[in-house]
Amino acid sequence: MTENLTPTATAVPTETIALITGGARGIGRHLSEAFADAGYHVIVTATSASSAETAADEIGEATGGAVTGVGLRTDDIAAVKALRESVTAVEAETGRRLQVLVNNAGRIESTEGPLWDADPESIKGVVDANVLGVALMVNAFAPVLMANAEATGRPSRIIDLNSGSGAKGTPAYAVYSASKASLFRLADSVVRFGHDQGLRIFEMAPGVVETAMTKSMPVHDFRGEGDWTTPEDVTDLALALASGTLDAFTGRYVRAGADSEESLLAEAAAGLSGTARRLVLG
Repeated sequence: MTENLTPTATAVPTETIALITGGARGIGRHLSEAFADAGYHVIVTATSASSAETAADEIGEATGGAVTGVGLRTDDIAAVKALRESVTAVEAETGRRLQVLVNNAGRIESTEGPLWDADPESIKGVVDANVLGVALMVNAFAPVLMANAEATGRPSRIIDLNSGSGAKGTPAYAVYSASKASLFRLADSVVRFGHDQGLRIFEMAPGVVETAMTKSMPVHDFRGEGDWTTPEDVTDLALALASGTLDAFTGRYVRAGADSEESLLAEAAAGLSGTARRLVLG
């Protein structure tokens, strides 16, 4: 399975399923709509089953795509196992295979400032959602993705919603920054043990999209019209990563709004060093 360096216009195999955690609202909702519109069968999760099912109905009606809603807490082992059973059922029912996982669900501290002023429950919630949740999803679904890669002869792909806070740090949100930095280490393991099995993984920062979460953060109070990353920048980059054209960036960091499929293809063609776009010291 070689890396593709040729642009493709949303060439989606009709049998592909994309699983998007936290896909009922915010950035996840934009991603769910874009993947459904592009021809994927989308499985949307939300902590509330009713919210996931309502979102799935709305997205399916808006896009004409096939969308399934499932309730999930990504940090709940039993819930993740149950989701795997649900995905297996969707595969059996539709004849499609899961080959894209988007780890979008996440949290940020309820307040900004020094770590010692943060609410302990908020700290735990961020780590549970952003680190444990992603680790449990990879633990449960990497075997499925690798098996489907072997069956189809096409790599499967994981897209983690990372952040500039993970790559560079945001002191006012120390736990969130630490949680996103940890995803680079999880990705290293996926690359090490999954690449030869047809698994690719990307650390994609969405930039700063105008959502309820970002609007609630004082650190973004200065932003006005034109200072936000557009949802289209995020969805276009995610679809490009899922398509396989950017597989040279497996295990690496990309940022919507700053990077595009075209710019990344040019960068890859010029040659990527072993540490380029990775979180390393020295």
